[in-house]
Amino acid sequence: MKKRNKPGRTAGKHPRQILDPELMALMQLVAACSYAEVEHAARKILGQRQNQPLALKALSFALIGLGRFEDALPVLEFAVSRHAGDPELQNNLGIVLHSQLRWDEAEACFKRALALEPKDYETWKNLGLACFKQHRWDEAIQHLLKAIEYHPEDYVEAIGHLAEALASVHRLDEALVCLRELHNNDPDNSQLLCQLLSVSLRNCDWDEFVERQERLRSLSRDFIDAVGNPFNPLAFSGISGEEHRRIAANFVTLSLPENILAQTPLAARRLGGLETRRLKLGYLSADFRQHAVGLVVAEVLEMHDRSRFEVFGYSIAVDDGSALRRRLIKAFDHFIDVAAMSVYETAQRIAGDEIDILVDITGWTSDGRPESLALRCAPVQANWLGYAGTLGHVRLADYLIGDPTATPLEHAAHFTESLALLPNCYLPADATRIFGLPPGRAEAGLPESGFVFCSFNNSYKFNPAVWDLWCGILARTPGSVLWLSAPSLTAQSNLRREAEGRGIDPERIIFALRTDTQAGHLARLQLADLALDPFPYNSHSTGIDTLWAGVPMVTLHGETFAGRVGESLLNAAGLRELVALTPEDYAATALQLCQDEARLAALRKSLVEGRASLPLFDMRTFSRDLESLYFRMWQNQLDGKREAIVSAPSVTAN
Repeated sequence: MKKRNKPGRTAGKHPRQILDPELMALMQLVAACSYAEVEHAARKILGQRQNQPLALKALSFALIGLGRFEDALPVLEFAVSRHAGDPELQNNLGIVLHSQLRWDEAEACFKRALALEPKDYETWKNLGLACFKQHRWDEAIQHLLKAIEYHPEDYVEAIGHLAEALASVHRLDEALVCLRELHNNDPDNSQLLCQLLSVSLRNCDWDEFVERQERLRSLSRDFIDAVGNPFNPLAFSGISGEEHRRIAANFVTLSLPENILAQTPLAARRLGGLETRRLKLGYLSADFRQHAVGLVVAEVLEMHDRSRFEVFGYSIAVDDGSALRRRLIKAFDHFIDVAAMSVYETAQRIAGDEIDILVDITGWTSDGRPESLALRCAPVQANWLGYAGTLGHVRLADYLIGDPTATPLEHAAHFTESLALLPNCYLPADATRIFGLPPGRAEAGLPESGFVFCSFNNSYKFNPAVWDLWCGILARTPGSVLWLSAPSLTAQSNLRREAEGRGIDPERIIFALRTDTQAGHLARLQLADLALDPFPYNSHSTGIDTLWAGVPMVTLHGETFAGRVGESLLNAAGLRELVALTPEDYAATALQLCQDEARLAALRKSLVEGRASLPLFDMRTFSRDLESLYFRMWQNQLDGKREAIVSAPSVTAN
């Protein structure tokens, strides 16, 4: 009997031996998927014949079908210890271990099952999922392809997982082929549709995009039903903060077993003040490498007050050998590479280090491991920086670190965390970064003359409404160009096609050449005249780069966390006047700046001269404000409460 990991897809293999009436009746119950009756009948047989292999298998089948994975685990461990050569038992044990987040152990079970039955498509699928959960995307792809090859028909479930794995390694064209076919055959599958929308955004493929967004809303009943990973819908238009909270909460229900969320925390509650010791502060991240988050967080880590904090870094990401990685390692008192560790090993290591406050800075983004947070490996846990949304369950994080603009107190209901608000922008900036004089325009791939609008954001932040607005601005500024970070070749082609469809010469869309260093990127960024902020997912670290380079940015006031960050950045940069309340106001502001050289020059000057004083770039004060939040979190923990924290601005360090 195999649990097919999906309701209604269970099946049993008929034994070759002749069965007695009791076992025959048991097999009939198995064939009908009558889980409760199977459990009762199997336990009755096992009461008389403890090692009866079919009864053991049937019992594990029933318990998995009933979702009682904890109960199934000892049954399967007992059965496998006595019948190790049974591939179905190995597969079922792997399924149970997978459900308990023990993906590395599940992987070993699936491999043992395949050694016994090499062409079992379900086990290949399960192996692929175990590798996927461990972020080994390429291996997952190969295993899922095997599952599809051995399946006698179209293996829809495996193809869906394959599409997700392909997207994870940026093979977007192939992922879209899979997703379109699956969607055509199952148009009412909301999770599949959400995945299709996400990959379509990344590839700037907007055919039927608006209609599909509305279809997703309808299918999910305004996101009451699950649609998948909550990171993806942050870029979808028209989703409210409350709906984002629903999406995240539903994803937690899908991803984390109830027993994990209910079990005793790994970290004991720590009592007493800090009179005789430093606060142990841990950061968990997949981005301690050459990554946008790593680039902005480095200086803050370096500036933590070591007389009051002992700082630990837990790196989920594989070492990329970069200079930034080496800098980040040095920024911590202790740097622990947990990339090869399981969820449990990671959580146990953090708990063993007796971390007081653990700050997750990756969240539900592609390389994150928030599952470790579910094990409660620190007395206080916080969500910050890398993921602009709620994690979706009070078990995962006690606090979300934001600011009064991006995450105002009146939006507290949008988050399962209590809000902990910094006085200025919640995003740090690395004010130690240097850049030289900008290169020539031709060297950067720009025309020698004409106004340069820019937006160096990821392609998933672009959408038809953004493109309508931006192309309208280009149409009213002859000779101007729009300078973008280069996405995939397909996305580049799609963006140029979309521009042409809006009456804009596609040659006016210019994709930036790659630079070898961050300093080189910042240097060439100075060639831009004005940045255009996308919506509903704004520029985040990209906005910091832009403003640090002295380039003003126009943004649209948003309603969600991800859509209010541009406004927060501009407030902290002293450019509140560039926050538009409507798309029409946005366009008018951009056009006015394009035509008013003196005003634009004054704004640029204020940014350049403000590098030493603006709150956005004052990391000494930022660090002090952040540390103040941490101490208040800890005091709340000592007082046995969890409530919102609002920091008053510190006296500026400059």
